Amino acid sequence: MTERLFKLEADYDTSKSAVFSADETILRMLGKDHHNAAKIKPDLTLTDQAGNTIATMDAWAEDWTEAEQ
Repeated sequence: MTERLFKLEADYDTSKSAVFSADETILRMLGKDHHNAAKIKPDLTLTDQAGNTIATMDAWAEDWTEAEQ
């Protein structure tokens, strides 16, 4: 049985990168830490196992914005 994973996607305009984990909290921390440290800030999107957006963080944000359910 394959476990469905959460996805953190970073969009840098010229390229996109994704990280997958079974732990949503770890991806939130990783995304926020990377965003704070990055010289070029990406737009971040966190999606659930079904591909639904849970939260986003644009290049100018300081924290996650929860998606409306």
